[in-house]
Formats: sequence, structure tokens, C-alpha cells
Amino acid sequence: VVSTQSTKAVVSTQSTGSGINAEYESSGINAEYGGTFDTAEIKISGEENDVTITAVENPVTCTINKKPCAMSFNIESLAGKINRNDARICKLNDDGSLEDCTIPKGTGPYKRGFGKTKASQAGQYVCTYGDYQSDPVTLELVQ
Repeated sequence: VVSTQSTKAVVSTQSTGSGINAEYESSGINAEYGGTFDTAEIKISGEENDVTITAVENPVTCTINKKPCAMSFNIESLAGKINRNDARICKLNDDGSLEDCTIPKGTGPYKRGFGKTKASQAGQYVCTYGDYQSDPVTLELVQ
């Protein structure tokens, strides 16, 4: 009678200054019944990325109930091309949460248009890209 143990895999990762190391361990048939036990170390490395997001203008001043009104950000990456669909321009609430997020237009600078502005749109806005976030930009509305 041969007893088997289900195959299992364990993957552990460790971030280092030069990339990510991953260790993979796999076991099959239980070794005490004549099975095997294998391990392998896999090293994954790549360039670390640093993203810089800067406002084109701060503060942005627009006239209430008038067009046009827009806010623009430059997004620069050390590794790879910027994907506009991964960026968002959002209103920053007092508690630090984000609301009213939109995908910006353009390919740089990345722009959010507000159309005919309402008083409720005034406030702080940020641009996010992945885990990166710009400094707040103030949208001021005047009569």
C-alpha cells in the first residue's frame, strides 16, 4: 500500500535593494514512502521604479459657472512608459480619502477638465499613479 500526500508549493518573497528574491519549494509523494522532495530557488530581479508627479500649476484658479477649467500634472517614470489608464486625478477629502476620481486626458501633461464649474468642486486635488501620489493642488473658484 502506497500512501501519497497531495502536492504542495510554498512561495516566499523577499524585497531587497536590488530587486525581489523568490523561493519556491515543492513536495510531491511523501518521502517516508519512497517519494521525492525537491526545492528550487528562483531569483527575480529588475529595475526599481521611481515615479514623480508634479502639478503644472498650483493653485489653479477658475471662474465659477464658466468654462474652461482644467488641472494638469506631469508624470515621469524612471522605468517604463506611463500608462494613462493607470493614472487618476481625484478630489482629496479632509480625512485623506479620495473621491470623484477620473482618468486624465492627454499623454503629458495629463489633464482633467472640470467643464462648467460648480462651487462644490473647489478644494484640494491629487494625481495618483499606482502607489504614488502628488502633492495636493488647490482648485480655487472665483466669481
